[in-house]
Parts: sequence; C-alpha cells; structure tokens
Amino acid sequence: MMKSIILMACLLSVKLVYAQSKKEQIANLSIRLDSMLSLYVSERTAHEEEKLLLNAKINTLEVQIRSNKSIQVGAQNWMVENLNVSTFRNGDVIPQAQSDDEWQEAGFNKQAAWCYYNERIEDSTVVVKSYGKLYNSYALNDPRGLAPEGWRLPTEADWKILEEGLLNSGMNLTDAFSKEGWTNGFVGSNNTGLNFYPAGWRDVGCGGLGSQMSYWAYQDPIGESTPYVSLDFDEVGSVALVNQSTSWIMGFSVRCIRE
Repeated sequence: MMKSIILMACLLSVKLVYAQSKKEQIANLSIRLDSMLSLYVSERTAHEEEKLLLNAKINTLEVQIRSNKSIQVGAQNWMVENLNVSTFRNGDVIPQAQSDDEWQEAGFNKQAAWCYYNERIEDSTVVVKSYGKLYNSYALNDPRGLAPEGWRLPTEADWKILEEGLLNSGMNLTDAFSKEGWTNGFVGSNNTGLNFYPAGWRDVGCGGLGSQMSYWAYQDPIGESTPYVSLDFDEVGSVALVNQSTSWIMGFSVRCIRE
C-alpha cells in the first residue's frame, strides 16, 4: 500500500514538473515571437527574402504555442486561450494598430488590424498581453483566414451550443470564467478550464478591462455589422450570453473551435 502511494506521488510530481516545463516553454516561445515581430516591422528588415523567412519562423512559433491547448465541451473543442496570432493562415502579417488614429484609419480603409488593450503590453493592474489580442471585424472576415490551420471561427449558434452544453452538464457560464483579473467584485470558477478573461474591448479608446468580455461571432456572408456575444456579470453576479452586433470601429477578443 505504501509503495503504491509513493509511486502515485512520484507520478504526480513528474506530471506537475512537465506542466510547469510546458508553461515555461510556451512563455519562452512567446518572447522569441515578440522579438521576431519587432524585427519584422523595424527598418532593419528591408529585403523581401528576410521578411519571408521571418514570416515562416513566426508561423512556426505560433503553431507551437497553440498546440494541444484546447478543451472539449460536449461535441465542441474550444481554444483555452484568446486568439493571439499576428499572421493570417496564409502567413501574411496582420497589421498592429499602435494608436487611436491607426485603429480608426484601418477601419476607414476597411483593413484588418489588431491591438493590445490601450496599445500597451502591460496595464497598471494586469499583463494585458496574456489576454490575447483585440481584432477588428475586418481581420475576422479577411479571406486569408484569421483562424489558424485546424481551427475555425465560432458563429452565434456555436456560442449558444456552448452555453447549452454547460447547462446540460450541470454548470453555467461562470464555470468558464477565469478566477483572476476581475475588478467588479465577482469571479469565475473556471471549472471547465476555458478561462474566459475579462479582457475588455476597443473602439476609439479601450474599456471594460476587469469587468467585461466580448467575443466576435463569425457571419457569412458579411453584413453591414458584425455579430458578437457579451458574457458579463450583472449587478447580482448572474451571467447571460447576449447576442449583439456592431460596426468596424469595435475590437473584441476571439476564440476558435477545432474544425
């Protein structure tokens, strides 16, 4: 009996060490990815061949970071983190808007764009980079494909299926909410492992960090406005998934489902 307990403890220890190693590996890959992206947009990378080589390395790193990071809920398999890619599926770089003017200019020109909350890597209270990127609707609907290989963008129906799947399992949306990052007095349990972050949103400026989350919902054909879902606590701590739609000026988080 004692030998069995010791063996189980050793196996658990190995598993925990592996998990920590995997987390550190992903963090290191992310650092390398940031360095390559900075080099890509700098004047030091002027030749097209250099850009193509960097693009290939960027794609490889992003694939490694995404690998095996999904959660099964019913028949669906969801990403466990908000989308954080900087290239389309074909390898083209998605432009980063680093100011309010650049964000609005991308929208006026009907061009894809992404940003971090308030354009900064770090906010005063949280590391917003860990919440993933905020994308505009043109990035969502770009024919080059925002969803990485093997993934697709969820529709409003997919989000409803997720909510119903949680309810049928005796859970609710708070079981998909993160345990950390909230500033409104409520927290999620994250019993599902989906870890939906209160990442806020973007229009001319940013808002909702720590209290609100909104995710794009894919629509084909593209209409005058793009649907999205809001998943937020109300005044008494209850949660509901609300379908809405908005224009190009908004920037929201993205989650994907395996194809």
